Amino acid sequence: MSSVNFLGINAAGQPASAANNANANAGERFRAAFADATERNRSAMGRGVSGASQAAPSQAEKEFLDYAGMSIEDKMFYAALASLGISKEEYDAMSAAERLEVAKKVALAMQQLAKAENTQEVL
Repeated sequence: MSSVNFLGINAAGQPASAANNANANAGERFRAAFADATERNRSAMGRGVSGASQAAPSQAEKEFLDYAGMSIEDKMFYAALASLGISKEEYDAMSAAERLEVAKKVALAMQQLAKAENTQEVL
């Protein structure tokens, strides 16, 4: 222990107890400010960014997300439907008998397409 500290004086020339009190007060003020900032951040994150709102997805976004989530088989099927002039919504609204007829037409169209592709490969 140095003679300066032994006498109760810190390096700045202040009594050691005053420096300790100042450090303690600064530490308490920092902890309080940090807790306040943490709480404000937690509150802001809980309710999201102020002024920003989630808009409902547009019809185009919904259609894209539906398409992106489809399997390859479904994409091909609905593309074949489109070539017959039938939309997905129209197909979904059809009765079971109508769907069966459309499915037969789609299967025939796909067979013809496959046959045409095989013919192209031979030539």
